[in-house]
Amino acid sequence: MTDKKDKIEFYNKVAKFPRNVKASKALRFLENIKIPRNKLWYFIIEKQMIDKNGKDVDFEEIQTIKYNNKAGFNLVELVKQLKEYYRKENMEIFEQVDKLIIEGNDKFSLIKNIPKIEINGKKLITILTEDLIKLLYK
Repeated sequence: MTDKKDKIEFYNKVAKFPRNVKASKALRFLENIKIPRNKLWYFIIEKQMIDKNGKDVDFEEIQTIKYNNKAGFNLVELVKQLKEYYRKENMEIFEQVDKLIIEGNDKFSLIKNIPKIEINGKKLITILTEDLIKLLYK
């Protein structure tokens, strides 16, 4: 994990880890470098989904995990509200996010079934991650 340290991006109380890092490794890394839980509340990891044979599939996933379990939002509810926002405000994105699978609880959320597509020149997973960071940043 230390070789990827430079690729971790921090946004106020949110850390975005490099693509495909295991959540357990990200958590251990944060604990090993002694990041205080009052300074960092969440971390996010984008994942490429892989089939049983180890081949990439056409879907991606976003994992959002609470690092500080006593602060912040119920993550699965936050993601559901983001989906509703797209339904009302951005129909082009909603048509794609309506098919997403959202799992989790107040401590973590998984956004599954993200198609590998671009909207206005930007990957859908990037749009979702950036919007999540904006919501969690505050």
